[in-house]
Amino acid sequence: MLKKIALFCVLGLLTSAPATATVAVNSGPTSLVADPLPVKANSGPIGLFALSLSQDEGETLTSIGIVVNNTASSTASGTDFGAVSVYKDNGDGNFDPSADLLAGSQTTVNIGSVTTVSATSNNTLTSGKFFVSLGTSASWSDAAPGDSVTVTFPTDAVVTSTNSPVLAAVTTNTLTSDTTAPSLVSAIAKNTGGTAAKETGDSVELTFSEATKKPAINVGNVNSVFPLNNGHSWLDSDGALGAAAWSVNGMILTVSLATSTASNTLPTVQSGDTVTVSGAVVLDLAGNLASGSRIITGNFAGETEDENDEEGGDNKKKCNNSLINGRLYKVKDNPTVYLAAGCRLKPFRGAAVFHARGHKFQNIIELDSLEGFAVRQKPVLPTGGTLIKGSNATVWFVTFDGKRRGFKTAAKFFALGFAFGQIQQISDEDLGLIVIAPPIDEQEDHPDGSLVKCGNSAIVFQVIGNSKFPFRSADAFLARGHSWDHIAIVDCGRLRYILGAPVE
Repeated sequence: MLKKIALFCVLGLLTSAPATATVAVNSGPTSLVADPLPVKANSGPIGLFALSLSQDEGETLTSIGIVVNNTASSTASGTDFGAVSVYKDNGDGNFDPSADLLAGSQTTVNIGSVTTVSATSNNTLTSGKFFVSLGTSASWSDAAPGDSVTVTFPTDAVVTSTNSPVLAAVTTNTLTSDTTAPSLVSAIAKNTGGTAAKETGDSVELTFSEATKKPAINVGNVNSVFPLNNGHSWLDSDGALGAAAWSVNGMILTVSLATSTASNTLPTVQSGDTVTVSGAVVLDLAGNLASGSRIITGNFAGETEDENDEEGGDNKKKCNNSLINGRLYKVKDNPTVYLAAGCRLKPFRGAAVFHARGHKFQNIIELDSLEGFAVRQKPVLPTGGTLIKGSNATVWFVTFDGKRRGFKTAAKFFALGFAFGQIQQISDEDLGLIVIAPPIDEQEDHPDGSLVKCGNSAIVFQVIGNSKFPFRSADAFLARGHSWDHIAIVDCGRLRYILGAPVE
């Protein structure tokens, strides 16, 4: 009888033992700042981290903590930030402070120690994807030494009502102050139509002080974003626009003139007009609003400008003489190949330049003769991002603006990811046409125009200033005269540039 009682007691203990409750980390924490990010003052919430949690005993989120740290010489303080906030995802998986559900916010931000945000609402772990954000205040500034921070998500950052999980620590890339708004620095009328008269294909080049987000400028907004005085217009008499194309780095907008039909008259924009940046369309990469006014200089009937018309892709333009800027031409039974630029033909004077620009012979359009076409004496020269040399041993790098820079040491050459097999030898005559710029300093990063990619990644970037601009497609890459042989392959840690708008 005693044995039966003991057995009953043991069974009772076994059946009454509770299951172990857990809070599971389904994904994350993941940094939402994978590339260096320029940030304006009074930025509003910037997404820093995302993570997904689940529970099996009704646990809820109590708090999340992060650590903000200055980088380099930055002296940012807690007053330079508006708030650290936690949001619960509204179900679409993307951070959007206007649509996601606020779980909690902390306006006192610590530097170098944990800032804890209590989750007082929207804190259930059912469908529990959460975002952590940080906003800057009015005192966040790019005045020297300039505010710049990284943010770390510690291993014990998440506290739940019970069974708090332990996570992997994650740190964002740098958030760097950019509080200087871009300004319009010049407006130049250019004779890119091909003749000494104002005509279809002529253009006005608007240059800004820094890279922009390259907003779409079209027939519907050009006159409101860039209003002209004197009642003049960028549109022809039928309300049509030629084209509006941004440079790769988003600093130069080229607005081309056009007439939609033979009976229409050209746009009334002219030299001497004042163009003003208006509205909230043109922003820099941090979101600062561009401004400024400039008198349009230059003229539509002067020396033909063609350097910016060597590109194909979306910027190629059909000329009145049937040439298409950016395309290759040759006369039957003549070996000379030409590049159409500024509605005129520029010769290639060597196979090295031809191949260095990524061209292939099957892309050439044959002409019956050169009759009716203007041919420039200045030849096609290597494009930005190319390594070249003449008859001596000096190796040069061709920059984004068409200058050449030397290397102080071979160590610097290799450190940037270049290889001797990428060097193209051109004639001393053509080399002499390329302006010499100061050599590449030992302390600087990739020179402007460098084509780089990270390890085995398929994404190719062009580096300009402190930004990297990804090519949207192989066509976008090749249409700008680049060759796959020009690409420098570097460690991912060397690509800590600000991510710019894609090259279309």
